[in-house]
Amino acid sequence: MGNVGFRIQGEFDRPPRRLVVAFKGIPVSNIVDNMNRTSCIGRKIRPYNSAPLIGCAFTVKTRPGDNLLLHKAIDLASPGDVIVVDG
Repeated sequence: MGNVGFRIQGEFDRPPRRLVVAFKGIPVSNIVDNMNRTSCIGRKIRPYNSAPLIGCAFTVKTRPGDNLLLHKAIDLASPGDVIVVDG
């Protein structure tokens, strides 16, 4: 039994790009309030820079210090995806 708990979901449905772009300029707090605070990240998570960011979250959960799945995510992510890592 190898790699228990090690899973990569390679194919999944993404919303149409036009839908994602429709959220541009709307404050995150307004979006979260309208989604009943579901499917959102904690307020303490901040970007590394001040560039506006919009896209579909491509999530990665890995052990601290292990970057193998991060590299795999970079290979699998599509243009417009935002890679979010829980490490």
